[in-house]
Amino acid sequence: MRRKKDGSIYLDLLLQDKSGIIRARLWDNVESLSKKFDIGNPVAIKGATYKYGENTFIKIKNINRASIEKYAKYGFSSSDLIPSSRKNAKQLWMHLGKEIDLISKVHLRQLVKKILADHKQKFQVYPASISYQYNYQSGLIEQTVSLIKISKILGKHYKVDTDLLLTGACLHQIGKLYSINMGFSMPKSNERRLVGNAILSRDIVNNYIKKVKRFPDEDKLKLEHLILSYQGRKEWQSPVEPQTIEAVLLHSINYMDSHVNVMSKK
Repeated sequence: MRRKKDGSIYLDLLLQDKSGIIRARLWDNVESLSKKFDIGNPVAIKGATYKYGENTFIKIKNINRASIEKYAKYGFSSSDLIPSSRKNAKQLWMHLGKEIDLISKVHLRQLVKKILADHKQKFQVYPASISYQYNYQSGLIEQTVSLIKISKILGKHYKVDTDLLLTGACLHQIGKLYSINMGFSMPKSNERRLVGNAILSRDIVNNYIKKVKRFPDEDKLKLEHLILSYQGRKEWQSPVEPQTIEAVLLHSINYMDSHVNVMSKK
């Protein structure tokens, strides 16, 4: 919300769909129309484009919060608003399932299968982050498959517990299915702000471990450490820093893969 030279208010908005971003301004009826939506909401607007310098703007005449129920008849679809992965989510899911089947430790394989089966739909749709790496529909599963491919190579090279590393790669971001509100700007939920993704993911995994018979305490502790330390440094909001080779590898793989994804989008 800004002020004109005469002191009256206007709205300076940033609108986005999968095609890109455009700025928009609402000059009239600001107080009444601004109550019809919040930051991050999908909106339906009526207006016209205009040029100001080298930039294109939309002059908004009317604006409302958009919903599928109200606007589907006009062709509104959430898939038009949120960028999507270029890769096929169903194919990624099938590939992920095949990789999980290769986990040799039965208790780890059972754990991953159960968690992913219970979150199948969301896991195929959610982004891996809000505004950084893989920040688009199906970004989470795309990154997970990428992390697994790298984990298999490095796990074999360094002769570590590859089963544990693959399990950590699959599950360390599972909390994002609860901490990201799958709205159109994907804002953080209260759980993410107050607890943090690593702790939330650890708690979800621990709840499922209780359902796996004779899950070894040592692997439970190692997996918990993988999840809590994947962000690497405490100044990066990591609850703990990596203390095992598998944890160092998961952090390094995640860090590298995330940066490559961001740079490849530029």
